[in-house]
Amino acid sequence: MSDLEVFGKAAPGTGSPSKERGDCPFTQRVFLELEELGLPYTATYIQEGPNKPHWFMVKNPSGLMPVLRGGETWIQDSDKIAEYLDKHYAGNTLKTPVEFRDVGDKIFPIFTKWLQSKDPGSPCRDEFVEELVGFDRHLQNHGPYIAGERPTDSDFALAPKLRHARVALAHFMDFRFPQELGAVQNYMNCVYSGVSPYRRCR
Repeated sequence: MSDLEVFGKAAPGTGSPSKERGDCPFTQRVFLELEELGLPYTATYIQEGPNKPHWFMVKNPSGLMPVLRGGETWIQDSDKIAEYLDKHYAGNTLKTPVEFRDVGDKIFPIFTKWLQSKDPGSPCRDEFVEELVGFDRHLQNHGPYIAGERPTDSDFALAPKLRHARVALAHFMDFRFPQELGAVQNYMNCVYSGVSPYRRCR
């Protein structure tokens, strides 16, 4: 029986600890991987800012999230959490093949740069669209997931970032993902269609 607890960002104004989830694609990645592996867990949300609970800071001095508590072990950083889950629970089943590990890795940094510019007409817009088009083309050739028929840790890392970018850009930049990128839309539907994306989209 697994003893797993995820600590993530709480919704603003809900206190610490909270049961109301905030918007964090890195925490969402952890939830997706746990659900794909069929592992039971509890979720606790901590308010961002200087007033995090003392008990939390004792166990996690950086205060950064997400954090996974596996028994008496505390792991901070979504990449390290993914490695821990793969080693202890997944038997390497979620590892992305080496040749696909860089797919889509420029999308989120370009999104962040564009958002920080506060300029809807920034050159980052064209760069972002170019990366989306390239990702769509990759999915057409190799999909429905990054590495083919089965989702891997790269999918669980990227999909929440795409979702976050889609919402933020619509709100702040009046930008919508191009409708003609059907493979990207199908990809998002697959990842978020159920507990096990593999069972839904193979």
